Amino acid sequence: MNYEKMYNTIDTHVAGEAFRIVIQSPIRLNGDDIQAQHHQLQNGFTNEKNLLLNEPRGHRGMHGCVVVPSRIAEFSLLFFNHQDVSNFKYEGLLTTVTALIETGNLNETEDGLYKVETVKGIYTVKALVENQEVTSVSIESESCSVIESNPDYTAVRVDNDRDYLIFRLPDTIPGIELEYLAELNRWGLGKTTELNRENIDYAGVVVVNLIPSYPGKLQSVTFEKDGYILRSPGVDSTFAILTALLEKAADQSKIENHSVFGSALTVNKVTEGSTRFSVKTEAFVTGSHEFIFDQDDPLKEGFLLA
Repeated sequence: MNYEKMYNTIDTHVAGEAFRIVIQSPIRLNGDDIQAQHHQLQNGFTNEKNLLLNEPRGHRGMHGCVVVPSRIAEFSLLFFNHQDVSNFKYEGLLTTVTALIETGNLNETEDGLYKVETVKGIYTVKALVENQEVTSVSIESESCSVIESNPDYTAVRVDNDRDYLIFRLPDTIPGIELEYLAELNRWGLGKTTELNRENIDYAGVVVVNLIPSYPGKLQSVTFEKDGYILRSPGVDSTFAILTALLEKAADQSKIENHSVFGSALTVNKVTEGSTRFSVKTEAFVTGSHEFIFDQDDPLKEGFLLA
C-alpha cells in the first residue's frame, strides 16, 4: 500500500447536494494562475478524480472541489465533476467556506466576509459564525437574464454564463412529490435525451410547479445533461426560476424553492430593478476522510451503481 497516494477530504452538503472537498492530496498543480490550474485539473488526474467521485467511495451526486492557495483571496477553489456537470457551483463555495472554518483551516474574519477565487472570478461569501459553527452562509449572483421564451420553455442565462431551460410541470404528472419520482425521472430523462439529440446547449433542465395558494412558494426538479436529478433545489436553478418569473411579474422579489426530496432554498432580489439575486442557507459537514489510491486495486477508480 502506497501511502504517498493518500487524499484528505471533508464531505459536506447544502440542501442535500453533496461536495467532497480535497484539502490535502498528491494532486500537484503548477503555478498560481487559476485558469492554468483549472486546465491542468480538467485535463489530467483522471484516476484520482474517479477515485474521489465514484462508487464505492462516492456516487453520481458527488461533486469535487480542490482547495489551493490564492494571492488575491482567502483561497482558490477548483471544481471537478462527473461528465456533463457544470464546473462551477455556488453550493461548492458555500460548503467549502463552512467546512474550512469549522475544521480550523480558515481563520475567521472580523466582518464575516470571505473571498474565494474561481475560474469564473472572485466571489464573496458571507458567513455567520457562532462558537466556530457556521450557522448561515450567503452569496450574491452576477447578472441573470431571459435569453429565449417559447411555448415549450423559457431559457435563462445565469451569471451571463450558464443556461437553464425552465419548463412547467406537465399535466401528466400530478405533482413534484416523492410518490411521483418515477414519472419525473422518466420525463427528465426523455427531455434531456431529446435536447441533447437536437444539440441544444444548456447546463440544466428545470421543471417547475407553482403553488397558487402560496405566492412565492414553488416546487422544482433540476435535471443535469445526463438526466440525473439534483438532490437540492439548486442555487443556479432557483436564480433562473426567479429571473423567468420576473418577466411576468416585475414585483416578484423573493421565492422559496422546494425540491422533491424536501429541502428548500430561498432567493431574494438584491435591489429593486436588478437582475442579481442572493441566497442564504446553511451548509453541513458530514465527515472527514482519508482515501488511498492503490494501483493494484482492480476497482481503483470505483464504479457507478445503476
